[in-house]
Amino acid sequence: MNTGELIKKYRKMRGMTQVQLAEACGQTDSAIRNYELGNRTPGAAQIDAIASALEISPESLRDIPTENSRQALELLFRIGAEYGLEPAEIDGKLVLSINPKAKKAPKLTQALKQWKKMADSEKSGEITAADLDRWKAEFGA
Repeated sequence: MNTGELIKKYRKMRGMTQVQLAEACGQTDSAIRNYELGNRTPGAAQIDAIASALEISPESLRDIPTENSRQALELLFRIGAEYGLEPAEIDGKLVLSINPKAKKAPKLTQALKQWKKMADSEKSGEITAADLDRWKAEFGA
């Protein structure tokens, strides 16, 4: 998803109109509409203001190019270099594991454990898919 699509997704998740979001972040409804349509791209300050108004992490609105497997793999390479993420095979199933010797591995491990806990809660019916989406958006905010 691009930034405009993400703004629209989280705005709707919050039950806000474009006018309400614009008022909450100090922009015009025309600017919000143009961001959502992909006619304009918000700068860092605008992304921060919109994220704050939506009560989500600014990272949730940033476009991460993963339109193909090559881009996705490059992103995984970077995460691997920083956090020790590496491919493994368990019972014939390809998985990603974390090398505990990597400097930033403990932080990623904790974050992934929390993600699994929330995903398990959604699967068991303790929370809804919308609740899980809200948690994902707010994580790190």
